[in-house]
Amino acid sequence: MKPVPKFFNTAGPMKPELHYCIDPLTRFDLEEIESLIRQNKYFILHAPRQTGKTSCLLALRDYINKQGEFYAVYANVEGGQAFRNDVKTVESRVVGTIAERAAMTLQSDLPRDLFHKVAASPEQDRLALYLKMLSEALDKPLLLFIDEIDALVGDSLVSVLRQLRSGYDLRPQAFPQSIILCGVRDVRDYRIVLSNQDIVTGGSAFNIKAESLRLGNFSREEIHQLYMQHTAATGQVFDEACFPQIWEATEGQPWLVNALGYEVTMNMRENRDRSVRIIPEMMYRAQERLIYRRDTHIDILIDKLREERVRNVIAPILANEDGEVEQHLKDDDIQYVVDMGLVVRDKPLRIANAIYCEVISQANL
Repeated sequence: MKPVPKFFNTAGPMKPELHYCIDPLTRFDLEEIESLIRQNKYFILHAPRQTGKTSCLLALRDYINKQGEFYAVYANVEGGQAFRNDVKTVESRVVGTIAERAAMTLQSDLPRDLFHKVAASPEQDRLALYLKMLSEALDKPLLLFIDEIDALVGDSLVSVLRQLRSGYDLRPQAFPQSIILCGVRDVRDYRIVLSNQDIVTGGSAFNIKAESLRLGNFSREEIHQLYMQHTAATGQVFDEACFPQIWEATEGQPWLVNALGYEVTMNMRENRDRSVRIIPEMMYRAQERLIYRRDTHIDILIDKLREERVRNVIAPILANEDGEVEQHLKDDDIQYVVDMGLVVRDKPLRIANAIYCEVISQANL
């Protein structure tokens, strides 16, 4: 079977054997992360959706495990979202996910065996118990990377955060040496509504956080590097005049950068002839097609505009009101929309890129 030609990725984590990609380990300060791990810190990695967080965590896991000093385990807990305030079911799903991923990483049935023991235990906080038992059973310190933590809600999210906090004093012998929580927002900004309608802040439920790291967009240089991988693989040339246009359209938002590349090189069938030179007019047509087609990324963006706190920030920007408008907005609302990747906190506030600006303008807020 012939190898699959590489392509621009618009769905799921990067796979270097399939996708043109920027090395995920270069997208954050690896030295800082290694320092935090060696200091036994628990910390946050956050960024807007489809920015590359999962790809970065998986690459970090593989990098650390290759060094041989720790066991690094990645787990995505998004599956618990459907059970909302059913704490026990969410807890069981989270523990089961960690156990399965740990078994794959360690290539051992030990994590699954411990899961079955914990499931049969009368103990209340089974996540904390499982992490204690697993950490004690391993011959190297455990590092835990929890992805999509903010997919959990209400009582369930508070329970998970508090159980992660409860074993902090036991690390590294009897609890993970370091935990990275990954999501769209910094945990300090969570306003968690419990089933009794009380509100708990993420900062109070997880007050052991040492740092909050934000994954940024691609730089101009990284965009150029990504597209040049296509040229190197296929011989198809991008006119240099395309790159200022790509930057203005996306400002480096990773999904948009990849989606434009895929649209212009694959979905525009006439450009599958690799002798065709990609010119700015083609990039513009690719941009318009993305907006018109409303792929999932764009649909999610439009859905966010239905939230009142998002409209409260976006509407004054669209109305071209001056910078003074920011003084009349709630800072938490502004930060929420910034964390969504919809606006940039320049002076004044502005929409994050030209594609988002057109999509938002057409949404009739």
